Order: sequence, then C-alpha cells, then structure tokens
Amino acid sequence: MLHIAAIGEIFLDLLPTGVRLGGAPAGVAWYCAEMGAQGLVVSAIGNDQHGWRVQRELQERHLPADYVAQLDEQSTGEARIHYDENGKSSYHFLDDVAWDHIPYGAMLEGLAAGIDAVVYTTMSQRAEESRQTVYSFLDKTAAHTLRFLDLHLFAPYYNDEILDQSFRRASVVKISQSELPVIAQWLNISGASAEETARMLLGRYTGLRFVACTRGENGSILFDRVRAYECGGFYADQFMNSYGCSEAFSAVLCLGILNGADPSLINEEANRAACCVCSEPGALVPFSDEVLDNLQKARII
Repeated sequence: MLHIAAIGEIFLDLLPTGVRLGGAPAGVAWYCAEMGAQGLVVSAIGNDQHGWRVQRELQERHLPADYVAQLDEQSTGEARIHYDENGKSSYHFLDDVAWDHIPYGAMLEGLAAGIDAVVYTTMSQRAEESRQTVYSFLDKTAAHTLRFLDLHLFAPYYNDEILDQSFRRASVVKISQSELPVIAQWLNISGASAEETARMLLGRYTGLRFVACTRGENGSILFDRVRAYECGGFYADQFMNSYGCSEAFSAVLCLGILNGADPSLINEEANRAACCVCSEPGALVPFSDEVLDNLQKARII
C-alpha cells in the first residue's frame, strides 16, 4: 500500500449552505485513500468545537488524525466562502490559527522518512512556524519520495522566497489556469504560454519531473522533460459544484506517477475523475465505480 502524507492547512469551510471540511491537503489525502492508498494528514487544530468537528470528519473519512496536533493556544482555522452572481468564489481565511503553528518533531521526522509521496501547498507556508515545519518535513523525505506541490496561490499568502523554496523541493507541480500568469510574471516571462512557463520551470528546477497546467472544463496539459500530454477535458451532464475537483485531479496525478502509469492516461483519467466530482452534489464526493474501473484499466491504481 502506498502512503501519501498531505501537510499543511486544515480548516472548516463556512458556506451559506453549511459547514464542511476544508484545506486542499486533507482533500487530496482523502481522494488518495479512495483509490486504495493510505492518506495521512499532517496539520494542527485547536482544542475547540471546530477542532472536534475536524477530528470527527477525518474519522468518518478513515483518515488517521495521529499527525494532526491539537493546540490549546490557537483556534482551529476557518474559511468563509462567498459566491457572486456568476458563481465565482472568494475566500476569507482567519489569520494566526492552529495550522499556522504545525509543530515539528521526532514523530513527523519518522513519518517523512517512510512515505511514498507528500503533498504540500504555498498556502501552508504563510506563517513562519508551519513554513519551517513543511521545509523540514520535505527535507527529511527519501530520495525516491514524490514531492507534489499543489500551488493554491492566495494573495497575500505567498512571496518570491516561498515560491522559490517550494519549487526547489518539488518533483511534481500543479498550476491552475488562473495561477499561470502569476508564475509567468514571477519568472519574468509575462504573457508566456503554458508550455513556455512549464519548460522554464523544468529548466530552472532540476528536481522537477512533471508540471501539470489545469484549465477547468477545458482539461489540462501535463509536461515532462520530453513531451506534452494534452486532454481536452470532459463535460458533466449537470454541473453541481467545483469543490473537490482540484483535489481529485491531484490525487489521481499523484498515484498515477507513483505507479508508473502512462502520462497521457494519467492526465486523461485525472480529468475524468475531476468531472465526476463536479457532477455530484456535496463536498468531497466519492468516485463512481466507472471512474475507479477506468483508473484500474489505466494502471493508475
């Protein structure tokens, strides 16, 4: 069984329609578990009602909370999400909460040495203590460990140094269509195409193996050091919500690369899985039997 650690932000999303578990790392860990891997969440919560809710959610999703520290001094994170008339979302995150203070120690050091992959974001590095924990954790992983950077750029929670240190440690990077211009500008190639941006990243950071550029309903392009693999995407019969789509895509990409699947099939099935998620109501919905069958046929799981 593959062991996938997801380190960083965990909080409750406070929506007009209700409360749900939030934070990209936990979502990716859960979708990895949906595909038969062991998902492990590394984060911190407060000793409060929100924290107890997070613990229950993790337990219900069969995600161990052994590496989620409970802190008395900080409250559990929360995010308030608002939608405009066009359905576009905006987020407001509480500052200086538990996941900004993820402690590092022997327990995490031991975990880092034995995992197959680790997923992390730039968002998780907005505060110094958690930033250093993320770097220490990544630096203790084995040479073969897949280090998956799922950007999640939210201003003002990143800067040049965070971007450089994050890319420097990554073996796979996922960049969304909205994040691409930000990265191109940071690389001093404003207006560059997805391929030009990906090729510059692959050239600058020698540890990078893959760069995935996602384009929502228009699919994605997966770049390695030789080729580009493009998928035009899939269209849901009925679009319900986009929550969990990014995490589903990342999880499929992560396991596909770990299992040595064909990159073209990995990209295709990651899009198919994301489409499945957005066509169902609710948060972090399970994959359909059809998606799981396709993942098996593609040797992703």
